Amino acid sequence: MRSSTLFGIYATVIIGLLVGLAGLTLYSLEKSRWWDARTQLAQESFGLHLKLEANLYRLFKQHGDALLIGDRDGGKGESALKAKIAQNLADIRTVIAREIQMAGEEEIEELELLDEIERDIQSVNAAIATLTATGDPIETFVQIERLAALLDGDIDDELDRKIQAALEEELEEVEEVIAESAAFRTWNKQLVYLITLVALATLMVALVSFNGQIRQPLIRLSEGIGRLRNGDYSKSVNLGGSREFRDLGGVLDNMAEGLAAREVSRAEQKRHLEETVAVRTAELQQLIDKLETGEENRKQLMADISHELRTPLAIILGEADVTLRTSGKLSTDVSDSLARIRDSAKHTNQIVDDMLTVARFEAGQLRLDRKETDLRKVLRDAVAMFPGQVEVESPNTQIRAPADEVRLRQSVLALLQNARRYGGPTILAKLEESPTEYTIAIEDDGPGLSTAEKSQAFDRFFRGSNASGQGIEGSGLGLPVVRSIVEAHGGTVDLLDRDEGGLKIVIALPKEPRMKIVSTNTPRKSA
Repeated sequence: MRSSTLFGIYATVIIGLLVGLAGLTLYSLEKSRWWDARTQLAQESFGLHLKLEANLYRLFKQHGDALLIGDRDGGKGESALKAKIAQNLADIRTVIAREIQMAGEEEIEELELLDEIERDIQSVNAAIATLTATGDPIETFVQIERLAALLDGDIDDELDRKIQAALEEELEEVEEVIAESAAFRTWNKQLVYLITLVALATLMVALVSFNGQIRQPLIRLSEGIGRLRNGDYSKSVNLGGSREFRDLGGVLDNMAEGLAAREVSRAEQKRHLEETVAVRTAELQQLIDKLETGEENRKQLMADISHELRTPLAIILGEADVTLRTSGKLSTDVSDSLARIRDSAKHTNQIVDDMLTVARFEAGQLRLDRKETDLRKVLRDAVAMFPGQVEVESPNTQIRAPADEVRLRQSVLALLQNARRYGGPTILAKLEESPTEYTIAIEDDGPGLSTAEKSQAFDRFFRGSNASGQGIEGSGLGLPVVRSIVEAHGGTVDLLDRDEGGLKIVIALPKEPRMKIVSTNTPRKSA
């Protein structure tokens, strides 16, 4: 059975019990009100009969007094009592009418008895009126006996008996109402106990059904989902319980079978992928090793070639200088040729030195002679060696830093030459100190470089459009050499735009140098 159907039945039963209990409560309240009203009417009728009896005795006493001693108030007292008696009868008749309306035709007997009492009262009043019609006081023994016989016979026997019967009837009604209400309360209590027992039994059955149909399946569902989450698909998810949970268990079992098959396929794919990745990784590592080996070989080859070229270039340069100085009989053409050979050898030797510096830096073989150096002296010496006008801004006190004075001066001189070749006529050199670093800036007011050119400026043999387009001589190794020397010091070189136009090249040397580790295993070859 579906849990929704089962608990719908339980809900219907409980709602029915609640509705029945509410109806019983309302019915009990209504019956209680009815019994209270019936008892109140019986008590009211009983009280009115007592008042009627008392007024009758007072009236008959008034008549007796009038017969014996004379009517002193002219019959006013008797008239007032007769009016009260008439009102008592009318009130009793109203109460009996209400009782008939509530209890039905069984109360008509009380109305008939009241009619008899009313007729007897009228008969007695008529007899007494006959005795007192002459208006003479009763003086004879015969008249007194007749009055006594009237009072004893008609009043004490008949009228009093009927009034007592009416009172007993009202008392009996009260007792009947009390007995009926007691019986109803007993029945009502038993019915409430029965409804309570049925409700408790239904609740217990519902709790047992809830535990078996919903709670236990939910616990098994949580355990089954936990096994599926952990990848355990071997055990069937048997939820039990209502039909919904059994259907859900079947769905989970089908899903577990699909997941198990997919897991096997995924494991196989993973294994195959791992094997493929391992093979590709090995191949890639081989290529990387080859590239690294090739790059190291290239760097070493560049360093070796640059180093080996220095010797023949030095010989060519030296022989040309010696020949030009010692031979005064050479023709003009020969002298010019030797001079061109010497200048070309000198230019080529500078290019080879720059290439050797860059190659040694890339190969980790660039060696620095670091010692405490006054950076102001480095800047002044570079400006003094530069064949041009340069504005210099530097502090008045020494700025000392651990650096290779020769290499650093070479870098500053290269930047000054770069500014003269490609910049404007105004060149400014600045030396500044901050809490974390020293900076040397070379500024010019030339055309500057574009963003793309700045990104390639430190590549070997690159020349910007302001150089290559105007036929300016240069090897394109100046900035790479500067960067190699500065980075070997643990510093940086940045190309910036001046606010007034032109290019600003900044060398930054940290106060706590981030030294670049260079190799010391490769033996240094002699020049």
